[in-house]
Amino acid sequence: MMSRTLTVISLITVWHLSTDPACSEQSYTFRNILNNIAVAEQYVLVATENCLYKFDHMLHLLSETSAVNATECRKSTKGTSMNTTSVYYNILLLIYNGTVLSCWNQDGICIERELNNLKNITTSTAKVVHCDPKHPGVGFLLATKKFYLAVALYTGQAENCWPSAKNDIRPISLKSKSQNGNLITDKPGASVLLKENAKDLNFVDGFLLQDYLVFIYYPSHPVDARMVIIPEDEELSFHSKYSLMCGSKSQNRAVILSAIKFSALGNDFWAGIFTSPSISLTTEKTALCIYSLNNITQFSNKCFLEDFNHGDPESCDTNILLPINQTATLSHGNLSAVYAVEVNKRMVFFLGTESGQLLKVTLDSNWKASCPEVIYEFSNENPVFRTIREDPVNNSYVYVATVNEIKRVKVANCERFESCKECLSALDPYCGWCHSQKRCTLNTECDSSVAQDNWAGIAEDGNCMEVNAVPISNTQVKITATGSTGLNQVNWRCVFQNMNTGAVLCNKTLRENPINCSCVISTNMLFDKDHFSVILEGNNKSLSENFQFEKCSTLQNGCLECVKSGCLWCTKDSECRSPLNPCKDYDSTTTCKKLGEKIPAYKIDVNLVQPERISYLGKERVTIMGQNFKNISSLVLIGTSSCKTEKVKVLSNSNTQAIISLPKSHKETKGLCLDFDGTNCHQAKNIYYLSLPSCAQISPNISWSRGGRNISIYGNNIDLLDKLMLLHKNIQQNYTFECSESLSRCSFPAPTLMKINQTIDMYMEVQKQLIWCGRLQYDNDPTFLHFSVLSDMDEELDLRIRKTRDSLNIQENELQVIVHYKNNTDQCKVQNITHTTVFCKVRKTSKEKINEAKMKVTVILGNFTQELEITKEWTQFLYILVVPLLIIVIIAAYFVTRYKAKQLSNRLSQQVEMLECQIRQEIRDGFAELQMDEMDVAVQTPAIIFFFDYKHFALKTLFPESQQGKTDLCETIPSPFQTRRSSKDENILSILKKIFENKRFLVNLIHTLENQSNFSVKDRCMFASFLAICFQNNLVYLTELMEDLIRDLMDQSSNKHPKLMLRRTESVVEKLLTNWMSTCLYGYLRESVGEHLFQLVNTINQRIHKGPIDAVTCKALYTLNEDWLLWQMTEFKSLELNVCFKMVLGNEEEEDASKNIKATVLDCDTIGQAKEKILQTFFNIKGYVFGLSLSDIGLELHHGQAYQALSDIDSSSVVLENGIKMLNTIKHYKIENGATINVIQKKNCDIPDIDNPDLYCHLVLPEDEQCNDSQNIETKGKQHLKVKELYLTKLLSTKVAIHTAVEKLFRSIWTIPHHKPPIPIKYFFDFLDSQAENKKITDPEVLHIWKTNSLPLRFWINILKNPQFVFDIKKTPLLDSCLSVIAQAFMDGFSLVEQHLGKSAPTNKLLYAKDIPMFREEVKAYYKDIRDAPPVSHAELKEFLTQESKKHEHEFKEDVPLLELYKYIEKYFEEVMSTLKRDAGFEVEREQLLLLKSLFKEKKSCSWEEVQE
Repeated sequence: MMSRTLTVISLITVWHLSTDPACSEQSYTFRNILNNIAVAEQYVLVATENCLYKFDHMLHLLSETSAVNATECRKSTKGTSMNTTSVYYNILLLIYNGTVLSCWNQDGICIERELNNLKNITTSTAKVVHCDPKHPGVGFLLATKKFYLAVALYTGQAENCWPSAKNDIRPISLKSKSQNGNLITDKPGASVLLKENAKDLNFVDGFLLQDYLVFIYYPSHPVDARMVIIPEDEELSFHSKYSLMCGSKSQNRAVILSAIKFSALGNDFWAGIFTSPSISLTTEKTALCIYSLNNITQFSNKCFLEDFNHGDPESCDTNILLPINQTATLSHGNLSAVYAVEVNKRMVFFLGTESGQLLKVTLDSNWKASCPEVIYEFSNENPVFRTIREDPVNNSYVYVATVNEIKRVKVANCERFESCKECLSALDPYCGWCHSQKRCTLNTECDSSVAQDNWAGIAEDGNCMEVNAVPISNTQVKITATGSTGLNQVNWRCVFQNMNTGAVLCNKTLRENPINCSCVISTNMLFDKDHFSVILEGNNKSLSENFQFEKCSTLQNGCLECVKSGCLWCTKDSECRSPLNPCKDYDSTTTCKKLGEKIPAYKIDVNLVQPERISYLGKERVTIMGQNFKNISSLVLIGTSSCKTEKVKVLSNSNTQAIISLPKSHKETKGLCLDFDGTNCHQAKNIYYLSLPSCAQISPNISWSRGGRNISIYGNNIDLLDKLMLLHKNIQQNYTFECSESLSRCSFPAPTLMKINQTIDMYMEVQKQLIWCGRLQYDNDPTFLHFSVLSDMDEELDLRIRKTRDSLNIQENELQVIVHYKNNTDQCKVQNITHTTVFCKVRKTSKEKINEAKMKVTVILGNFTQELEITKEWTQFLYILVVPLLIIVIIAAYFVTRYKAKQLSNRLSQQVEMLECQIRQEIRDGFAELQMDEMDVAVQTPAIIFFFDYKHFALKTLFPESQQGKTDLCETIPSPFQTRRSSKDENILSILKKIFENKRFLVNLIHTLENQSNFSVKDRCMFASFLAICFQNNLVYLTELMEDLIRDLMDQSSNKHPKLMLRRTESVVEKLLTNWMSTCLYGYLRESVGEHLFQLVNTINQRIHKGPIDAVTCKALYTLNEDWLLWQMTEFKSLELNVCFKMVLGNEEEEDASKNIKATVLDCDTIGQAKEKILQTFFNIKGYVFGLSLSDIGLELHHGQAYQALSDIDSSSVVLENGIKMLNTIKHYKIENGATINVIQKKNCDIPDIDNPDLYCHLVLPEDEQCNDSQNIETKGKQHLKVKELYLTKLLSTKVAIHTAVEKLFRSIWTIPHHKPPIPIKYFFDFLDSQAENKKITDPEVLHIWKTNSLPLRFWINILKNPQFVFDIKKTPLLDSCLSVIAQAFMDGFSLVEQHLGKSAPTNKLLYAKDIPMFREEVKAYYKDIRDAPPVSHAELKEFLTQESKKHEHEFKEDVPLLELYKYIEKYFEEVMSTLKRDAGFEVEREQLLLLKSLFKEKKSCSWEEVQE
């Protein structure tokens, strides 16, 4: 097996620094490529190729229409020319005055529509915009009384579209409206002509600034980007022009990718993303530059001859506009979009990247940028679209888009900060510390009415406390919290609390400011995993802080950070430690401040970095080669200009070579700085951080067992993988291959695997993590039979090699054929390979004829080798003799059979015609039933639903397989009348209860038991169930125990396969979780879901009994399960019987029961089935159960004055040839519609074993009888061909009939009542979210799977498949088979894997295939609603659990579960004691266990003595 543990991750998993699922909201994926985005009022408009969409602010689609008319939009046709009429590209999209203006490239058409109704077109004008789809236009409305639209368009000229001539191009123009509403340029001076021979201009932004029009553009083959300013007037005249500089001239950032004009602090600014036209990637290729617009209109420069035909050549001076701080605000490798917003007096910029990331950057008061934070990442890694906009209704969200998708993304994920210090030190203006909730939130998420300054943002100082912890002895630690409140002479209440246990560690009252609260706390019951909080309250003001010592080990960035987080900085080891595990030489805050870090300077020459392309997981070993490496100890990694440099560890080095280790990072281009003077990097080598490799194809995907076949995998970033691994659980040896041949392909020889029909999983290893790539199938080695010589020419010899058919698809270049003749060995070149033949040619060394008998041929295929022999001559002579004989025999047989064939022809024709008619009729009947039958069953629902009380429900769910001893757990005698226990028994129970209420001991005990090899899965489940019974009256404790056990389980699972956690029930905690869900959700089940579940069960039962049911095999005509489909019997009739219940009970209360009722049965029902339907009809009508059981009653046919007893088996029963008896049916007794049946009491209750197929049959005949007509059967001579597949429509009709009940049940489960999820579900889902965040698990699939394994799989499926746990009903095998199909559809709705079903897929999958996508969307919405619901506070959870505990008081005996739990301690007593001795702090528990052992031993001896006496 593998020598180290590797984590398998999904291809779409993103490292924790990138995407957080809590940040993302709704999204929409378009059919076509996205062109433009516009936002106004509460709407979002998106223009794509051919289509225009309108959404509400939550991105719910409201309407869509085609580009130029009111029809439905269509998908773009790939491969069409951009100038053809097949595709409309959007050039301009504006919203103004309740109108949407969309302009398209085809004929330059612009269309105005009503915002409230996109299909209502008000105007349409052609030849307004250019036709080149690659360049969008710029437009905005002027602030004049008359309608004027300023438009700036690309000035390039395309073929076969408008404008057709260069002199017709108007780069800037004003559009007014004609009398009919068309857009026109009504004055000659309302447009600007392009200068002759000028370069094409690309306009990227335009806006109104005071009384001026501002347009920003860059020319083709750019030298610089430019800004032109025009006074606002009905005729255009130039005011000034600026050249926009973003960085040095050598950087040549002259192309603008995205732009935004914004206001901040009362001033106007403009920001753009600039890039260099060079295709090479560097760390500074793109940059964000911000310009002040305050003074740009003060100076006029009317020379525009460079681009426009306007101005005086003598006044052409170049005005240069420099960005704020004279340089780029931020440089980055691949920015693509920008948006700016002012938040709490800070500027926040949202930046998109070419790799699909959305970054967030905060600027300080000096316009210095923070290091970008990745708040969302598109999985397809397409570039972020140039336009980013804010939600017009809720400014906590922004819209970000990529090639064909738009997403609504939350602006901040404040919840990831666990303490006030972390929250405010992040310097995110969106985030602040909510003291009342003790968590980091957005301002809108914190209730400001709770206390003064309840939400503290980054602008407020002194709102976080500093926590320091110092050990003062081996068992004590002093924790000090300091803070300033700004209030004097106030009594402050200072509380330290363990959030895991709820225990208050310290409670003080203080009168000082600044506050200094110190407490000495015992460390005996404290652990690094515990979460602590400190709270200061007083005078309607509150401060709070959270801390956890487990985080100390992760704080390795220096002494000051460590000490300020309440940890200890160990000077000798230079590491941060927990105060609960202290070192002797630790520093204080003042000592830390004296420490300084110096960055060394290196003078190094570098020739090569290998590899320079790595994944965002980093790279353990990277080789750099050059000169002067001997004295270096570390290097520096630089990336985005606003981020700190990262030290790179040097693993080994010589003078010419060094081995370094590169850390994890975002996906971007970084520079490995090799000559760093503390400020500038003079010599850097690019390092490209990329996505994880992915597999797209494996070719070929099958190999022969001896291996050696060349297998290739194709995909993206294949060069980034460290190695390729082949793993299989049944194979001891794992295979590893190196790959470095190309970016998209890796080839390797298939290993030898002598076990055939095996599948090996292929994984790509990247930094000790495995990415599943696909499977390699192994088949038998090919079989080559013999060879023969086809032709023997002078220079060439043609060979034919026979082989057997196989599925290997062997190619010509894979097969080697070696010919051995005399002393020569020659290669036979393979010409062609068919399924059974190989043809090859070999060049002869001489012209003499070949003696075939002396030839040998060897076939080599990878590691497979086989020697072949030539076809024997006698076999050829045998063929010559056999072929003529065969021809003679065939001719004779033809004439002999021709006569008989004529005789049979007519009869066969008649039979075929009858068969065709029968099949047509069967198909027509099935179709008619689907279309005409009343699909919704007229369900007869009893007035009362027989729910089990909680006690019986709990026993059935906690002990589903163990019936023995259930009654021992229940309190059946009121406590005052119970026998008093002896004092010794009371003492035993008291000790047992005390030690089991010690959570630390109980957790240790469970882990010890689970480590025992003979502690089986059944033992684990029984232990968990007895625990649940034991603490029914203390669910708060049970919940805390479950939390600790789940955390321990995650510690075991998170490093291996997190998606597999909670999938099975193999540990105590997994069964305990099932029991906890059953206990806490019983009330919700009964109140909200129970009625719908009962309705479904009732509907299924009535639908099943509507058609025939075979009494022996239990197969039915109406079912959901193909395996239980009764396709052998489809012809039946319904009969209505008058049933009379005679005075059989012997009391006066049956007078009402003796009245006749009408019951419906089928003529194919057995007498037993008829009795069941009669008693069920009696129950439905009367509302109570008949007094006698089914086995105690009989039926008799009342005909005139005669009575005939009816029975399943009697002397009239039909006996088949093999001795099997057919059960009597209603039709057997010739009972007609309206007949009278009496219900009588049977005297003889002996019932034949009708379920035994060896003795009896009903509708399904034995196999040897199905092809023959049975004797003495009414259907003799009428047996028809039955094909099972003809009756699969019965499955569909059953599904349609019960579908309403199924949907009601499903929606009652995944619909949140009153927008508030049940407390247990909300609490546990939030608990899983927090644990995933702690484990740095950001893959949304993992969280979805955890939640699905916890709730639907553990609780709802158990209830859905076992309704007899909830109701007093009988679950028949037929009912169970139908519920299994529904349960499978239910779980498929929770699956994230798309189902790709073919025509050969199982029918139970196909039955609900069209419903699963709808179910899946509803489940996603259900999970989202739970996530968005307000969190459950600790007090709410505790109150709920306390109330539930009170409901279950005195339901179960207290002593039985305690004694059952102790039996496991007794069984593994030595192992438990050994563990307690090894772990410190269990001295008291060891003594208690020894005392218990002696008490039980003494009790047993006393019992023996009493027996002896």
